[in-house]
Amino acid sequence: MNRLFAAAIIFVPVLIFAQVGDKYKLTSEKLDKQGNSLDEEILNLNKKIAAVIKKYNLLKTKDIRILPYQTTYNLGDNYIEIEKHLFTKDKLYGRKITGIKKKRIKIYTNGETISKIESLIFEKNFDSGEINEVFITDPSPGTVSTDDIIFTHKYLGKTIVNGKRLGDVKNTTANPVRNEIKQTFLVPHLNIFYNSLLFIASSYYKSLKDSDLYMSEFLKKSTRY
Repeated sequence: MNRLFAAAIIFVPVLIFAQVGDKYKLTSEKLDKQGNSLDEEILNLNKKIAAVIKKYNLLKTKDIRILPYQTTYNLGDNYIEIEKHLFTKDKLYGRKITGIKKKRIKIYTNGETISKIESLIFEKNFDSGEINEVFITDPSPGTVSTDDIIFTHKYLGKTIVNGKRLGDVKNTTANPVRNEIKQTFLVPHLNIFYNSLLFIASSYYKSLKDSDLYMSEFLKKSTRY
């Protein structure tokens, strides 16, 4: 009887450990699967951005005039930069401007493919002078892996996170931070700027088409007199 009881004491912890181990393995595999799926989504968005640049020949188009609200657009020899900004106002009175929020993306391209993407998320409070900013660099946006994306976070002039790779960010079952950054920031961030770029490009070519149509109508009317 004592031997049986002793065997049971040994067997039960082993069984529990095995169950916990299997559960952890399954959860970990689920996290990896989710992360890989998000990597594919990020790659797809990068490809869509590259496709818009190529289709509309944006690297050679220098007279962009129509932009979304509170958006700036800069063109360089090998990059396209878009910045969106929002002024924050006093919550009590609603008129006084208290700060600014900016997000920027700089797309390095040869006109057909993308070689690098740099982003900045920036907030400044005008009253306190408080500045909070994160710099993000994706050195290989054409590959499916996002592990090499680099983050640098500065707050009040002090560096909190210094050149940390996304692949080194914690991604445990209790704190799946890496997947959360992909899902709640990278995907929406790229999607916002993809839509902005598409709007800018399509608006530009629509304005050209409308101009041609206006000229055509004017010339047609001239034949009546």
